[in-house]
Amino acid sequence: MAEVRLNEVTKKFGGFTAVDRVTLEAQDAEFVVLVGPSGCGKTTTLRMVAGLEEVTAGDIFIGDRRVNDVPPKDRDIAMVFQNYALYPHMDVYNNMAFGLKLRKFPKREIDRRVREAAELLGITDKLKAKPRELSGGQRQRVALGRAIVRNPKVFLFDEPLSNLDAKLRVRMRAELQELHQRLKTTTVYVTHDQVEAMTLGQRVAVMKDGLVLQYDDPQTIYDHPANMFVAGFIGSPPMNFLEARLMEENGRLYVQGKGFKLLVPEERATDAVRGYVGKDVVFGLRPEDIRTPEMVREQQPGRAFVGKVRVREPLGDELIVYADCAGNEVVAKLDPHLAIQPGQDVTFLAAMERMHLFDKETEQAIR
Repeated sequence: MAEVRLNEVTKKFGGFTAVDRVTLEAQDAEFVVLVGPSGCGKTTTLRMVAGLEEVTAGDIFIGDRRVNDVPPKDRDIAMVFQNYALYPHMDVYNNMAFGLKLRKFPKREIDRRVREAAELLGITDKLKAKPRELSGGQRQRVALGRAIVRNPKVFLFDEPLSNLDAKLRVRMRAELQELHQRLKTTTVYVTHDQVEAMTLGQRVAVMKDGLVLQYDDPQTIYDHPANMFVAGFIGSPPMNFLEARLMEENGRLYVQGKGFKLLVPEERATDAVRGYVGKDVVFGLRPEDIRTPEMVREQQPGRAFVGKVRVREPLGDELIVYADCAGNEVVAKLDPHLAIQPGQDVTFLAAMERMHLFDKETEQAIR
């Protein structure tokens, strides 16, 4: 088994806490992603798993073995870096074979592993090439190959796609998924890109200020964010946040704010939500959960609000609209064929069954 477990792991640099009591587990053969903005502690967490940073407090286990004091070379891990870290004077074959040579593997075994990895990655014809002769994507595959030949218990990836152009990143994401399905090696992957996190991770840990704010499968994080930071970080464009008050009229709940009064569906009027009646809250609605009357077959009451379009961004498969709603900026993802222009007043419809409410003080989700 190659589980990776972190138990209350903390890292301090002097008086600064970079990682604060992080507890999470990557199960055997699982692909786990750590995601968050720059400085959130994700790379420091990965480097502690790798043994490149000392743990200030807490425990790290790989399998059943506590590895806090185990040197990196003895942890049975392989790490792929952002900058590939290839030896420029060596050809692809020797870059991939270098770690095995250091470990005194037999020549025949080295050759077998290198050629199998090269075939898996589609770079067999590049084995005699130097890194400078390769494209960014090919260099990334060599770095992957160097990790694969080690046959480690755990792969650690530190933003490996960030130096690639957008189109190549999409292709490499798919290739990494395929690779993981074939090798079934436990993987911990660090990125600042929420799209990478959502598409690659079987589970995702969203980090901020050294803390893990939510750790769950991608769909749960998207549908049920634990707090405003997670809700705003996951999803593009980000979730709309509007100041509001929860009101009750004739037994029905409404979210009311500047320029809108929207009906809370019965199934969303939980005891926790009802506990906020008469209180200020933050109302959250994703851009993709906003429609126009032309896009909806059955129009339900208590969902409409009006906004003046400021900017339209046609993207071919969708139309992003930025609108002013009584001083609130609202972003909507709409049908690209709608004839909506800047300066136009538009009636929007909120998918209230997919609304989000947050405590104004703690920013935690209200469910």
